Amino acid sequence: NRREFLTLSGAAVVALSLAGCGAPSAPSAPAAPTGKEAKVLDALNLYRGKLSPLTPDSGLDPAMKIVVKLAKGDIEYNEANMNALVAAAADYKGIWKPIGIRMDNDSTHATPVCVYSDNAEDMALSLNNLLDEGDKAKLSSSAITLVNIKTFEHKGTTYWVALIAEGKVKP
Repeated sequence: NRREFLTLSGAAVVALSLAGCGAPSAPSAPAAPTGKEAKVLDALNLYRGKLSPLTPDSGLDPAMKIVVKLAKGDIEYNEANMNALVAAAADYKGIWKPIGIRMDNDSTHATPVCVYSDNAEDMALSLNNLLDEGDKAKLSSSAITLVNIKTFEHKGTTYWVALIAEGKVKP
């Protein structure tokens, strides 16, 4: 009859919905960067020395798209773009300003400063000359665990930028 049909249908729906509610699976390991980004990661970890290696985090990709546009001069450094950057990285704590760009004198444009090299040791050594004291201190902090790196072409040169963070904000 109709009542039995509805009862059995409801039970089937509940059973199916509970079937996917097993023990939570372990989060998948982040994909290791390849190519140029892997070399930059090696350079950053060499610079950090004996600290734990940085873990790549693709969740910062939306923020990095903004950083690359800023570094290439496609967008200006202004309140609206900085608000967009903050919103794109809202799930992270201890986020630091992007590594690899320097603000121009007019403070509305950025210039990329970290030139890519196939030699990770050379890139690590160059960081001492390219980073300000705040960047050096933050990158050398054991609290920093996550990184997102992008390489890009600009005016015939390959540059790289990175965002570092202490971790994700817990829900």
